[in-house]
Amino acid sequence: MKNIPEISFWENKVLQIKGFQFFKLEELITDDLKPTDHSPYLPHRLNFQAILIIEKGEVNHIVDFKVHSLKKGDVMVIAKGQIHAFDEASEYRGYLVVFSEAFMQKYMAQSTIAQINHLYNYFLVQEKIHNPYYNQFLSNKLKEELKSSSSSLPNIIGALLAVYLLKLSEENVHLATISTNNKYLDYFNQFKLLVEENYSKTRDAKVYASDISISYKHLNEVCKGVVNTTAKSFIDNYVILEAKRLLVSTSLSVKEIAFVLGFDEPTNFLKYFKKHIKLTPVEFRKTLA
Repeated sequence: MKNIPEISFWENKVLQIKGFQFFKLEELITDDLKPTDHSPYLPHRLNFQAILIIEKGEVNHIVDFKVHSLKKGDVMVIAKGQIHAFDEASEYRGYLVVFSEAFMQKYMAQSTIAQINHLYNYFLVQEKIHNPYYNQFLSNKLKEELKSSSSSLPNIIGALLAVYLLKLSEENVHLATISTNNKYLDYFNQFKLLVEENYSKTRDAKVYASDISISYKHLNEVCKGVVNTTAKSFIDNYVILEAKRLLVSTSLSVKEIAFVLGFDEPTNFLKYFKKHIKLTPVEFRKTLA
């Protein structure tokens, strides 16, 4: 299987604003913009944040192996590190906004970043949001402002994105509810970060609870309150997602992936993967080949 590269900004194009791009979706497959190192219709990993806005019609968009049906007025945020693919059978009409973490840090207030951070935390939510009014507001303002050559343009674009993302977060009632319990969210973010850093070393939820100085019972309460699952299930889901990503985006053998994920024996990984996915790793890889 051919490796799928991380997708960055087009290196051969001069950017009006460093770390920011704004595209019409239908232009992404023209000769001018079509990438040469990958197919947009095959799974590829982003190394930036993205906002997918559907202006007309209906499409099926794939994010981390799940198909999302999007229609006019829908928007989906796609986080850095996620794998996504355009559906070749769908006619995309709308916009794609992409920006780097460096752009966010430079042109958005830290308090704003903290408040919208959960939008790009794909374990909190990975669903479409219907937001036609502000979608139109953002696309119209971006088109208007990007005609300018003002030295303040990056700050203006950063402010527009901040307002839009804040409004987007308000549209999601579930996230708004979670955000009111900052202590739960703080603990969950600590837990998630530790899992991301150490999942190949341990899958024991009790170890993570100890690391953030709360009881195992309390950690389960936090996870159930934020992502509606137990701490153990969260860890398992994360490991399986990473396994899927490795199977799709690398040419590593199943044995090599097992060791990368921290399994002592490849057979243990095979049993673990099949228990959760009902397919062997090889069977899963073939479904996306």
